[in-house]
Amino acid sequence: MSQLSSVDSRPIPSAASVTRFAELVKKIETSATPSARKRKTAARRKLSRVIREQRRDAKAAKRRAVVVTLTYSDRATYTKKHISAFVDALRGVLHRLGHRFPYAWVFEKAGQLHYHLMLWLPRGYKLDFARLEKWWPWGSTWVESCRSVKAWERYMAKFDSMAKLPKGARFCGHGGLDEAGKTAVARAGMPRWLTMLLPAGHRARRCPGGGWVDSVTGEIYRSPYVWTPRGAVLAAISPPTCHLG
Repeated sequence: MSQLSSVDSRPIPSAASVTRFAELVKKIETSATPSARKRKTAARRKLSRVIREQRRDAKAAKRRAVVVTLTYSDRATYTKKHISAFVDALRGVLHRLGHRFPYAWVFEKAGQLHYHLMLWLPRGYKLDFARLEKWWPWGSTWVESCRSVKAWERYMAKFDSMAKLPKGARFCGHGGLDEAGKTAVARAGMPRWLTMLLPAGHRARRCPGGGWVDSVTGEIYRSPYVWTPRGAVLAAISPPTCHLG
């Protein structure tokens, strides 16, 4: 009887507690999916802004868009240095001719590992297949003049195979933007409240200890939002209060 009484005396969880526990379990089990979706959305937004700025710059500099696919014949030969070596080789040739080299790439796994690149080349300059084979000896290459930048942007921004890539591999990259393009891309990746406070033409980076630091003035901006159990709440918008030394 005493044993039965001790069992019966245990507190019975309330319905609210049971519901809350179930919600926490569900959140833990599914947290990876929203995180991956958020990462993919951010990458798409950034790639779109990069290509938009490269296209703006290309019109002024009379460059044309060319798409390239670099495919590995053997996954075992992959190393993240290969794409950097390819880009550096082509950039070196163009720089010697007096040209900048805007580019963007994505890394995929659909069958074989491969890169899709959008290159902005000077009109009249043609990629030499002998050089391509030298710069990419790990598999096959494919080159085509880009007839629709928007269509290729959408095709490159699928990001469907991020989980299938080798550990530590970057799934996208870009370079060659002018200063206006770099600033536009950087600002596109900032929180909206920050772009409203930051002077036009300024960039900011995350600051150790929280907030964002203006790369021009050194002023530190902190989020006006406060996290509560009900979500983010706007507390107050105040000007920057300190500078980095």
